[in-house]
Amino acid sequence: MARQGYRITGPRRAVIAAALRHDRPFTAEQIVAESATAAGETGRSTVYRTLEILASLGVLARILDASGKPVYVAGAPIHRHHLVCSGCGTAVPFNACPVGELADTLARENDFEVHGHLLEIFGTCGDCKSAGG
Repeated sequence: MARQGYRITGPRRAVIAAALRHDRPFTAEQIVAESATAAGETGRSTVYRTLEILASLGVLARILDASGKPVYVAGAPIHRHHLVCSGCGTAVPFNACPVGELADTLARENDFEVHGHLLEIFGTCGDCKSAGG
């Protein structure tokens, strides 16, 4: 973050620490609740701005959950998509990109410049299926 010109403040450290504790997708509101510091609660706007900075740097992926709400997933800064369980919220990343060629074709046919795309596939994971969910 510092190499890209962003200051690493105490509240940002708290947000980063809270985000990295998650092994499942999480919301900004969860981080607001978890990122309290000795000086008090980290501001909501600081949390949202920090998460968006981390997403823009590729440290977090911003995806949509089954209800269409944005959630974040920690991960390496690579292009990936996710299988999202509607039961437990688990997001399984996959690197194959079946959308790239379609996006290129649509862009060419419609004189459109594509800047990026997202793909989340919703369903039920094996654990939730086994549990009857």
